[in-house]
Amino acid sequence: MRVLVVVAALVLGSMSATRADTVDFLDLPLVNGNGEQRGGVHPDLPFDRATLERALGGHRSTAVAPARFKALLWQYWIVRAAEDAGVRLSDWDPQGTAEHNRATIFAVYDFYARLYLQRPDTLRWMGFANIGAPAFAAGMLDLGLLPEFRYFSSMLMSMQKHIFMDLGAMHAAYLHGGIKAVEEMRDAGIIDAETTAAWADPAQAVLEFSSREQNLVIPDQFDRMRSRLLPPGELVTYAITVAGPMPVPGGKTPAQYRPLLGGPLPAFNYADREDRWDFLSNDTVPAYERLSADAVRKIVTRPFADRVAEYRATARLLDRIMPFRSAAAQIAVR
Repeated sequence: MRVLVVVAALVLGSMSATRADTVDFLDLPLVNGNGEQRGGVHPDLPFDRATLERALGGHRSTAVAPARFKALLWQYWIVRAAEDAGVRLSDWDPQGTAEHNRATIFAVYDFYARLYLQRPDTLRWMGFANIGAPAFAAGMLDLGLLPEFRYFSSMLMSMQKHIFMDLGAMHAAYLHGGIKAVEEMRDAGIIDAETTAAWADPAQAVLEFSSREQNLVIPDQFDRMRSRLLPPGELVTYAITVAGPMPVPGGKTPAQYRPLLGGPLPAFNYADREDRWDFLSNDTVPAYERLSADAVRKIVTRPFADRVAEYRATARLLDRIMPFRSAAAQIAVR
């Protein structure tokens, strides 16, 4: 009897070890593919790079179709990007307050600046992303001060994380694995063929990467912000249009690009994807492309916190256009 018990224990222990050793992470849905929750693309995926590498190596060696380990591969490159940026993916939660996420928000945009400065002749989109970031970081912080507007702050933080998970992960793949790593992301269905082709010459892909960001990555999140009923998303996103998306040097403000009745306000809402892309593709991106490398360097080497401070105006603008806000919330902003 004792022998049977020992044998049974050995068998059960072996089965348990086998299950633990053969976790494959295949066919996982992208339950957090838009970055709106804590962590990575699926809650069952680890954050440990070595564990992710072992799982990927096993699938590659047995010729598993990349589409089956899409979530695993994406998680791996997001983890690599997060390591490079010095942020903890496991703790990154856009549902927390902007103040709680401040260090992560700033670290991501500082990471973009570092990548540009390391390869200014290649990773030019990173310079563009960093230059446009202070206004949106200010919006996250300003809106996060007001309890009734924290939904919008969380959505802006979600967009930042979503862009990092997409374009940041692609940059990590390119830097650590070259074009082959980018092509594997394509084969897995993480990116499309057009985006993959742009990586053949990333220095010339500022417009292509910006189009992916604005037209594929974040447009649904902007749509949801705009459609929110209370507080009215239409007004909040219009306020962001007025106070937020400032141009690069030599570019126009939204109001200068398309003024409302010739006045000081813009005749479009930045949350509208067609209007936003018209503005960015025809004015902001070309203005950035005209900047010299020295001009970009001077901007991105300025402390990010100082640049954010220059755009901390969103909450004060909301004071003027949202009269129903509580007096306590208004006082908290000042």
